[in-house]
Amino acid sequence: MDNFVKKLKSLNISLGIGETSRISGATTTQIRYWEKKGLIQSIQYEEGKNKRYSLKNITSIIFIKTMMDEGYTLQKAADKLQKHTKNSDSLHMMIHQRLESIETNEQSTKINFGRIDNDPQYNIIAEIKGKNVQFLKKPARKN
Repeated sequence: MDNFVKKLKSLNISLGIGETSRISGATTTQIRYWEKKGLIQSIQYEEGKNKRYSLKNITSIIFIKTMMDEGYTLQKAADKLQKHTKNSDSLHMMIHQRLESIETNEQSTKINFGRIDNDPQYNIIAEIKGKNVQFLKKPARKN
């Protein structure tokens, strides 16, 4: 499983502006304008080569386009994108730093986030059963 995760992280997937436009529904003019405004960033691997857009940037483009289609101004969509990105980055950091294990059986999934900082004798466990999520305090295993 570690090799799978390493391979996923090493993938360098990007698309040109035409394909990004087709996928996102944003026009190439919109994408260029949003880049000029600093809302998204393209990748240019070599001088003179076409710009490319990473999956993270394509997600941002889709987010902005969706917000604008719902009637938000570009500024409000950008503000919402910034907040969404910060929340996503925080969630990613929490998972990266604290996730210890995931156990799944037919009835539930248990996600172990490790020892509770202010009560290290216990682990915090998220238990998911169907559409219900509970956070539980479970005794930590002794090493």
